[in-house]
Amino acid sequence: MSQKHTWRPDQPLPKNANKITSAAIVSHFYFPVSPRTLETWPLTVRRPNRAAIYEVEELMRFAEQKYNNAFAYKQGVDW
Repeated sequence: MSQKHTWRPDQPLPKNANKITSAAIVSHFYFPVSPRTLETWPLTVRRPNRAAIYEVEELMRFAEQKYNNAFAYKQGVDW
């Protein structure tokens, strides 16, 4: 079954989203992430008709926390 995300950057964020759309949202706002990676995150998942549905607000809070806690450093030569 081929799944596509239905959200586009020019649209408002949905309240809930499937894995594909959730990964597209996080990738747009924070960092590249695959739908399979979301399965490892401690998020609430609802499964109507066996599809994994995430609450976008919770997803964005976790992605922002993950981004803010990421190791940061300067690279390159300081002349």
